Amino acid sequence: MAGAQTSEVDAVLKGFLTDYPTIIGFVVINADGIPTKWHESMPYERAVIYAALMSDFIAHCKKSLRGLLTGPAESELANVRLRTKEGTEIICVTQTEYTLVVIQNCTGKPWVQDEEAAGAAGGGEAGA
Repeated sequence: MAGAQTSEVDAVLKGFLTDYPTIIGFVVINADGIPTKWHESMPYERAVIYAALMSDFIAHCKKSLRGLLTGPAESELANVRLRTKEGTEIICVTQTEYTLVVIQNCTGKPWVQDEEAAGAAGGGEAGA
């Protein structure tokens, strides 16, 4: 049963990537803050960093929202959007057990991966 669910999730994520070509990467985080799936062009180390930082940020957002709003339906966090100086947008969508973090290119130009970061994340292999 778990294998069928995994292939269904993979199919949905691949469809998501084809429907939205401006997406640079994504990370699916479980309730414990551990990345369970991530984009194939994203190194595992970067997925772990996104998972750690965004799960902590989401927890603080939920806590602040509960403190500001009184009703249980009003204080439930649905999503968070962050715009960076580089022209990317980080979108976090929370569900019961999982959080989807999507990194999107908002510059309108083709996204160029930082070669220094990609070389360091790839183990420093030349010509790869």
